Amino acid sequence: MTGLSPISLALALAVSAVISVLVLWALGRSWRAPAPGSADPVTPDAQSAGFLFHDDALTHQDTRPGTLSGLTSDDINDWSDLRRWLGTRFGPLPRSLNELDDGEIRDLPATDSDDHALLTLSRRHDTERVEVTEPLAPGPLDRHGARRLENAVARYQAVFNHAPCAVRILDASGHTIWQNAAFHDYPDALARQLVDTAAATDGESRVRIPSQDTAQDRIFEVEHVQAADVRAVFATDVTRVANAETVRQEFIQTLTKIFANLTTGLAIFDRNRRLALFNPALLDLTGLPAPLLSAQPPLMQFFDSLRDNRVLPEPKNYGTWRKQIEDMISTAAGGLYLEDWHLPNGMTYRVTGRPHPDGAIAFLFEDITDNISLARHYHSQVSLREAVLDASDHAIVVFGPDNIVTLCNLTCRQMLGIDPDASFADMTLHDFLLVGRKALPGMGWTRVEQAILARDTLDVTMTGPDGTALSCQVRHLPGNSSMVTLGALHDVPHPTAKVPV
Repeated sequence: MTGLSPISLALALAVSAVISVLVLWALGRSWRAPAPGSADPVTPDAQSAGFLFHDDALTHQDTRPGTLSGLTSDDINDWSDLRRWLGTRFGPLPRSLNELDDGEIRDLPATDSDDHALLTLSRRHDTERVEVTEPLAPGPLDRHGARRLENAVARYQAVFNHAPCAVRILDASGHTIWQNAAFHDYPDALARQLVDTAAATDGESRVRIPSQDTAQDRIFEVEHVQAADVRAVFATDVTRVANAETVRQEFIQTLTKIFANLTTGLAIFDRNRRLALFNPALLDLTGLPAPLLSAQPPLMQFFDSLRDNRVLPEPKNYGTWRKQIEDMISTAAGGLYLEDWHLPNGMTYRVTGRPHPDGAIAFLFEDITDNISLARHYHSQVSLREAVLDASDHAIVVFGPDNIVTLCNLTCRQMLGIDPDASFADMTLHDFLLVGRKALPGMGWTRVEQAILARDTLDVTMTGPDGTALSCQVRHLPGNSSMVTLGALHDVPHPTAKVPV
């Protein structure tokens, strides 16, 4: 939230209006005549206050305590000070007492018909006289009512001093009539700049004030409201809010750059299931026009467009497809949707759906066509190599670096009667040697074991159970693996040793 909220603004206007009205009404009541039907508003019981001016400068005053409630002698130095004080009650008042003719006497009654006070302006030679005549309050009830109003005004003042914004009220000439404690605490230069900024703009305006104390500038939102011949200026310090907005904007810009460089298509739908965010990769992968996505289409319309653009697996019928899309959306909203889409054009997309905060859903579209082709090629090569090994007349078994059987061809499985791939448990070197000693007893399996454990090379000739000579070779393979090959002696061109049975 930035600036004044509607509630804060309404509160400020209401309280300021109440303060102004109560002050004026309280003063009017304390100066009111005994009875509305009095023939002469200035009665013998009236009291007056006189001020003498020379060229609008105060030279002398004759006031008694209580004559003007809330006014002290220090408040008036010239005619403009007194004019501001009395201008809201009497008027219109001349801007300068020099406007009076020599010998002229001008009587100005209060503008309120219920207020029987009288302001008299006169001039004689170079001296101007201003006299305020007030009727005395006739009884204790009027004084009690005025005191109650004064207490109410004091309470409103205390509340307004704790308002979340600074408030200053000015007259038509731009002079301060009233301000709360927050505005009073501002330095004069800062207060003047806030008032000038508010006067120069319509509505809310944000102004940055260089700070004199710290390296960080202060940011204010100011607004002014005109009411009759006064205006109120509201100023709220939004430095923390503005800084947070800056951080958020920078974060969004960073995310935008990241999204723009992603090769994965991104589509985020808000809680109303409308497209709220997408990146350029989505345009490339789906072929959908940018104006369509910028119009924030609903989620189902988005998938309808994908179907029309043949970027969805071909369904058997439309009803089934709609049910599949609804299930996909429900799965993504409830947890995780992950599926590979094999498109009619031969492409393969991996689509991931994830729930996001506040009911949003994010879909990721990734082109895995090359990965699928590479995986298929790899599996094809592996299958080809396994077929070649299975076609060999030699029994071949490979042990990994952890001495676990990783490959065993068909001849080896038939010779030893094993099938490591058919078992859930791994076949270790120890398990293989146990099977080998049972299937081919009397062979030098101990030397084979030692060569495998030492990652050494071994070429020996063994005699099988039927007396047939067998060759046994142990070879060290890359990755710290070992390969054992068993075959008929005539198939091995270079036997190096003969082990007796």
